[in-house]
Amino acid sequence: MNIRAFEPSDHPDVLRLWQTTPGIVVRDVDAGAPIAAYLAKNPGMSFVAVVDDHIVGAVLCGTDGRRGYLQHLAVHPDYRRQGLGRRLVQRCLDALAAAGVDKCHLMVLADNRDAAEYWTHLGWELRSDLHLMSHTISGVPGA
Repeated sequence: MNIRAFEPSDHPDVLRLWQTTPGIVVRDVDAGAPIAAYLAKNPGMSFVAVVDDHIVGAVLCGTDGRRGYLQHLAVHPDYRRQGLGRRLVQRCLDALAAAGVDKCHLMVLADNRDAAEYWTHLGWELRSDLHLMSHTISGVPGA
């Protein structure tokens, strides 16, 4: 198994993995062009796991310069419970640390208990002191 940087050309295979992973919500912003832009703005921070030329795991990671953000961690069911998710996450955290970022956030759907348990098991803390708020800017492609 090889873990390497997520390249824009990986997008079709990663998108299929995301679409078949319960708990991951795929939106317009997960299309090829927005993901390529995200990867360009956050080089060397997102990763894929490859076995025999097939992508079996993926994670998006980026930073705003102050905090890191993990999104869409997915591992194919045949490769779960082998530490692959943990390895992908660690690669992201190492990349953030190298960029001088000392804190990372992620979002879990409120009803996704499996994901909440997974992240808690890895040492992440559920925050009860804040709420995520969103605003869609009309007319922006991929919003």
